[in-house]
Amino acid sequence: MNNETTELPIARHSVSVTDIVPLNKHTYLIELLAPKETSLDYRAGQYLKLELDVNQDDKPLWLSYTISSRLDPEQPNRVCLIIQCTSEFSGKVIDCLAALKTNQKPVSIMLAMGKAFLQTELDTPHLLVAAGSGISKIKCITEEILHKSPETPIDIYWTNRSREDFFLLELFHDWATQYKNLRFTEILESAQLGWTGRVGFLYEVIQQDFSDLKDASVYLCGSEKMVYGTIDQLKSNGLEEASCYSDVFEFAPRL
Repeated sequence: MNNETTELPIARHSVSVTDIVPLNKHTYLIELLAPKETSLDYRAGQYLKLELDVNQDDKPLWLSYTISSRLDPEQPNRVCLIIQCTSEFSGKVIDCLAALKTNQKPVSIMLAMGKAFLQTELDTPHLLVAAGSGISKIKCITEEILHKSPETPIDIYWTNRSREDFFLLELFHDWATQYKNLRFTEILESAQLGWTGRVGFLYEVIQQDFSDLKDASVYLCGSEKMVYGTIDQLKSNGLEEASCYSDVFEFAPRL
């Protein structure tokens, strides 16, 4: 491996919450900025931990969130997260971040973590698979591939339960228009009124498009069931688990 595919030491930084942008009715883009002289080193596809006193009990928690933006050498002190507000707890997280932004108070982060970062040779086809908010990781990896090797064949598959759960679709469709080697496919498991995208289980749609996946480098981001289920179903199409990368392999390894 070269220097760009080795793990980096974990570092702690103090950052400011500089922007909170709604992406749909329950998803937010969070922008964090460290002091200008700081470089927030990480690999595309890694995650960070954010220290928040979510319950307002002076017992801060370290919460893990995937980094959704590639490291920009022109602004290395900036990092972005995508957070979905779908529970009482995640609602408290958003409220806590909003209060920090309003009061201009710093927050501590630790980065970067996760072994499923972009580390594959970019002269091979890349299959990037996400369920729900897992698209955050896929977005970051895609940005890095397009920056380093815009000719790399990239296929992105993103599934959600409802059409209202999608966000940043204009960005992905713009990439598919700009880069002829990039294909983007949005999927719902079952048809819904007004839906014009693909319908079916994630693995079924991929099987419809690929007969042979033995040469593909595959990054998956979603639940344990989604990741292992997709891999197992696609083995009949030549997919090898050794060619797959997912955070699930670390926090929920197969027994």
